[in-house]
Amino acid sequence: MSTRAAEQPNVFHRLRPPATLNYVFLTGAGLLVYFLIMGSRGNDAGALIAILVAVPGVLARWVVAPALVLILTTYLLVDPGFMNLVGTFTRIPWTLPHEKAAFALEDVILAAALLAYVIGHFRLTALVHQGMPDDPTTRAGRDASNPPRRPLELVAEDELPRTLIIGGSCVIAGQVAWIVLMGLEGLGGPGVFSPGTGRFLLTVWMAGLALMVVSAALIYMRSGQMTRLEASLVLRDEYFHENRRETDRLQRWRKWFKERVATRRRARK
Repeated sequence: MSTRAAEQPNVFHRLRPPATLNYVFLTGAGLLVYFLIMGSRGNDAGALIAILVAVPGVLARWVVAPALVLILTTYLLVDPGFMNLVGTFTRIPWTLPHEKAAFALEDVILAAALLAYVIGHFRLTALVHQGMPDDPTTRAGRDASNPPRRPLELVAEDELPRTLIIGGSCVIAGQVAWIVLMGLEGLGGPGVFSPGTGRFLLTVWMAGLALMVVSAALIYMRSGQMTRLEASLVLRDEYFHENRRETDRLQRWRKWFKERVATRRRARK
């Protein structure tokens, strides 16, 4: 037991190869920028709590750590410094932050830092610990201390630059979507909903519309790649689901008729 444990390097040794060290720097840089931005807004305690959740999450494979950091950040943006939470005990009236412009450089940097942390967390999880959960049919004799990891040889040299380009494009796309959302909100004028509620409903509607369009496009592309036999099987399955009750009724009548004919034949004999 001790020999096998000694052969397996710990998490700090698995973080030393260049392939993983790049993502360590990416994650660390994202958390550092995150702490500076949140600290400038009076969220020093909240940012420290987020980092205390994020760092052990990378080292101990807490897959829920990014979600907790994002939830905590969202709350801190609404309640900077936990002032409203403290106000519930001190009976101080709740206050909400003032509405900001459609473009805020600090928000863009904060979003980029959070995205860098999330990308680094999951890449390090796949390289150092285990990217995917075990299959239910996994053999019981497998060594639990050496789970299947992403091989370091598969990490290309241009993977990190491509990751940064994709992440930066996502941040820019999100900022453009936010500007468009704020513009659409201004066109509607005053309504029955608050600005936050109207913004949320508009976001849900736009996301649902985008999913419907993408789903229809994928279904069309998949249908265009089917063979004649595959299309025939799909049509037969659809026909069965649409006419299941009628088909069952006909089959019951056929079964009853066959049993009746068989009973009469046996009676004649």
